[in-house]
Amino acid sequence: MTTITFGDLSFEIRHSSKRRTIGITVERDGKLVLASPPEVPIETLEKIVSDKRYWIYSKLLKKESLNPPVNVKEYVSGEGFYYLGRSYRLKIVDEAQTQPFLRLYQSRFELQQQAQAQGREHFIQWYRKRLQAIIEQQITTLIKRVATSPRSIQVRELGNHWASCGHKGDLYFHWRVAMLPRTMIEYLAVHELVHLIEPNHSTEFWHRLERIMPDYLERKQWLAENGAIYNL
Repeated sequence: MTTITFGDLSFEIRHSSKRRTIGITVERDGKLVLASPPEVPIETLEKIVSDKRYWIYSKLLKKESLNPPVNVKEYVSGEGFYYLGRSYRLKIVDEAQTQPFLRLYQSRFELQQQAQAQGREHFIQWYRKRLQAIIEQQITTLIKRVATSPRSIQVRELGNHWASCGHKGDLYFHWRVAMLPRTMIEYLAVHELVHLIEPNHSTEFWHRLERIMPDYLERKQWLAENGAIYNL
C-alpha cells in the first residue's frame, strides 16, 4: 500500500490502468483513498486535493464527529456530564419536592433518586431547554455579521448531525450541542446561518464562512476530532 500526504491529509494511493480520471473517496472508517491512472504527476494530485479540501473536511466531519462514545454514561454519583465544554460531576440526592428532578447546583449536577432510572431523559430535556436560550441569543448576535436570519430555531434529536438548515429557513440544532464549548456552538450557528444563503457545501459556501469566521477550519477540525466525547 502506498500513501501520500498533503498538509494534514493522508491518502492511500490506488493506481489503475482502467481509470481515466482521478477520484477521492472517504471510506466509512474515515480513511482517504486517492484513485488515479498510473504515472499521474504528484503536482496534479496535490492540486486536485487542494481543490477538493472543503469537500473532504465536510465528509470527515460527518464521519468522525458523531461516532458512538467510548464510555456509556451511568447515572450514578461521580459520573461526569458536559455542559458548555466543562465536565460536572453528578450527585444522586434524596427526594426534594421543591427542587426539579435535575439541576446544576454549586458546580455539580444533582439528580433526584426517584428520577435516577430516567436519568438520560431528564438530561436530554435539561440540555434542550438550556440550549434553546443559548442558541437564540447566539443567533441574535450573529445576524448582522451574516446578513440573514432564520424563520425559526429549534432544538431536537438530529441523529448523526450536529445541526441542519431546513429549505424553508428553519435552523435545527441537536440537544448535544449544549455540551460543547461556546466556540463550537458559535461555529455551528454561523455554519447554519450561512446555509440560509448558500444551501450546499459549495466553494462559495466555505469562502463566505471563512470571511465571517476566519478560524472556522480550526474549529471544524476540533469538532471532528473531539465531538464524539460529548454524548450521553
